[in-house]
Amino acid sequence: MADNTGKNEAKRTGALHSDLKIELHTHYAIGLWQGRRAEKADKGAKEKPAIMGMPLFLHLASRINQDSLKNNPWADAAMLALEEKIGDAGEKMSQLIASLDKAMQVLPPGVSVSDVVVREPLDIRVFSNTPLGYRCVYLLIGFDQFAKKVLQAFHYGLVSRTARDQLLSDGGRLIRQIYGSVVGYRSLAVSRQDAAENNETWRQALAELGEPDRAVLLGTRRSVFSPAAHEPSINLLRIRYRAQAGDDGMAQ
Repeated sequence: MADNTGKNEAKRTGALHSDLKIELHTHYAIGLWQGRRAEKADKGAKEKPAIMGMPLFLHLASRINQDSLKNNPWADAAMLALEEKIGDAGEKMSQLIASLDKAMQVLPPGVSVSDVVVREPLDIRVFSNTPLGYRCVYLLIGFDQFAKKVLQAFHYGLVSRTARDQLLSDGGRLIRQIYGSVVGYRSLAVSRQDAAENNETWRQALAELGEPDRAVLLGTRRSVFSPAAHEPSINLLRIRYRAQAGDDGMAQ
């Protein structure tokens, strides 16, 4: 028998929900995840500055994403820069992995090496408000796997101690550079609508942040992970800039 209950009412499901959990196996990757708080130094020694970890990065990336949702062109520029930084880091990580694989080819025929196993990996539940946050997490997991292979290669005499330290340093630097790319972002309550109106809020933002990239402002350059562009304000800006271009041409 068909269920006619509420047949004239639209039926809706609840919000989608999913958990993402990761495992980290090396203290190199765990250190990059956790970061470090600033440490006071003893007399005569320098204070150890704080080092950013993944939780703070995800928080800052989320703030950029929230501003992008509010039609902030500087947030869109920051999202695009972050996407490019993560993509570039992924390519460089692949190059590091390829160099390590080449070093491990010196194993003679008949010798096999099993994968490294960690008895008690660090389990972490991850949540990010932006897909770019997860992309950075995936890169960290890739570095963790890379670090295991580097340590294994050194253990079996396939790379030197110097090469081991250099590979780990180069891989870790890629993650830290991504962290650093969001530190300089400044969150201001300004939008493209303010730009279209050329109001005081917009002029103040220009004085503090400088002119935004025109292609980003007009929506022609945008991260694939940014929220949908606010077309009404972008269309107003395009009309204004076309009118300005026409006036400049007539003046000439």
